[in-house]
Amino acid sequence: MDNNKNQLWDVDAKLFASMKTNSLTLNEANFFSNMQFKEEYECTALNDVLISAYENTDQIYMVRMYYEEYVIGHGIGTDGAEEVHVMNLSEALNVNFKTEGFLDRDITLWEWLREKDYAIVNYGRNYDLLENGKRS
Repeated sequence: MDNNKNQLWDVDAKLFASMKTNSLTLNEANFFSNMQFKEEYECTALNDVLISAYENTDQIYMVRMYYEEYVIGHGIGTDGAEEVHVMNLSEALNVNFKTEGFLDRDITLWEWLREKDYAIVNYGRNYDLLENGKRS
């Protein structure tokens, strides 16, 4: 057992195992591989901004926080921003944007990411690592 490895939520461990053989694109496979690595080895308390509302026309954002809490939101800045907090990636991917009032379309985060072929995900904004000089 790797003592430096964080324990995954059971649902996320199953998701990562499934996506090793069920990814639809190379970018999707890379997304799940990167997210598994982040959850296992990159703790965060200062926020890991995976998707910025400033970088997509739908103004959707996704932030990974401490204890693998995910915040999925819509809007720019704190004024008018709406968000949902969930406890693991599996729950985050199932957030429905229409149900939450983010978009007029009945689409989950996972479906939305697939539409974008994961091109809007930035894996290099874990502010804990940036603050400690581990990433440039």
